[in-house]
Amino acid sequence: MRVRLWLSRGRSPAFWLLAGQVIMFTGIAALFPVAPLYVARHGGGSAAVALFIAGPLLANTLVQVPAGRLVDRVGRRPVLLGSRLAYGALSLALFADIGPLWLLAVLRMLQGVASGAYVPALLASLTDLSEPGRRGERFSQMQACEMVGLLLGPALGGAAALWRDSAAFGVSGIAVLLGLLPMSRVAETRAPREAVARAPFRWWRIRGILVPAAGLLAIGTVFSMYDVVWPQYLSARGNSAFVIGLSISLFAVPILLLARRGGRIADRVDRRRLVPAAMLATAACAASYPFLRPLSVILTVGTLEAVAFVFLEPSLYAVIGDSAPEDSRGAAMGAGGFFQFGGSAFGAAVLGALYGFGEGIPFWGASVMLMLGALVCAVGLPRRVALPLAAADVPVPLPMREGEPV
Repeated sequence: MRVRLWLSRGRSPAFWLLAGQVIMFTGIAALFPVAPLYVARHGGGSAAVALFIAGPLLANTLVQVPAGRLVDRVGRRPVLLGSRLAYGALSLALFADIGPLWLLAVLRMLQGVASGAYVPALLASLTDLSEPGRRGERFSQMQACEMVGLLLGPALGGAAALWRDSAAFGVSGIAVLLGLLPMSRVAETRAPREAVARAPFRWWRIRGILVPAAGLLAIGTVFSMYDVVWPQYLSARGNSAFVIGLSISLFAVPILLLARRGGRIADRVDRRRLVPAAMLATAACAASYPFLRPLSVILTVGTLEAVAFVFLEPSLYAVIGDSAPEDSRGAAMGAGGFFQFGGSAFGAAVLGALYGFGEGIPFWGASVMLMLGALVCAVGLPRRVALPLAAADVPVPLPMREGEPV
């Protein structure tokens, strides 16, 4: 009883939302090193591996916008919990490892659908639970949760795969289902819908949604390119699989350590300057990799890139959250997710494939995407976002206290 009281005391709804996210993302990240092995054991070649990995990503992209509208219509909580319940069940079905490869690929596509529904529900809920002046900090905390998952998940999945490769799906399913426990403590946050008829929400006409969505497109393109190219890039320089995995973990460390401070800066500094500057710094790092050889120099540049990345996603999603009407936040976040995951599909499929034609091509292509994104954000991000009129009337949950875990 005392433990339960301690866990509940002073915890804001956002704490429980983020606590569920860190558990869930740890489980999802457990699949990163195992999925190709799972396909290969079933006799699938490189095309099957690509389909197994890219299929869910494509499904995730296509579901974002309609799922966002559903979140605004039926509420955050049903989609938030229902999508993750479906994902957990599908993970356990993949763990059972029954059926031909095409059936398993269909289950993976359905996982992508479930993930695509979850993202706008999560982002809309987090926006609802954030003060207008502290949304950058909140989204930085979410980013930190994902970095914790990135640090722990792949090692957990790799350890489970020592027994059998499908065990990583079991770990993923159990983690996602466990993450539902803290998330179930978050009440519905959707604003009451007005009884009067309203014009359809056209997010593409709102600069504070369309411009940051374009920035998210550039970010998604670049970092999914790294997913495909980075292992080949380091391997070509004589580094082992262990070193490659370690480099990914090292990239997550500065993001995790600087998340709170980076979020506060994102809330206080003019984002028309902060976001383009961070994008240009990331572009410079991406463009330099083909010229680098020593591992120590590569890791140093990667650390600088991670520091710049701290400011990007939280700032862009905060702008979308500030610009969207309360009853259309799900659709707005779905639009942001559509651009980001669409960029991820493009980066993995196109830039990743170009590595075979020349080592520098994907890195320089990513750098160009970031420079274009920086230009769009420098010109188009709103200087000062007008908040919805009802924002002042909505009670805001207490922010997470200094020192609280996320």
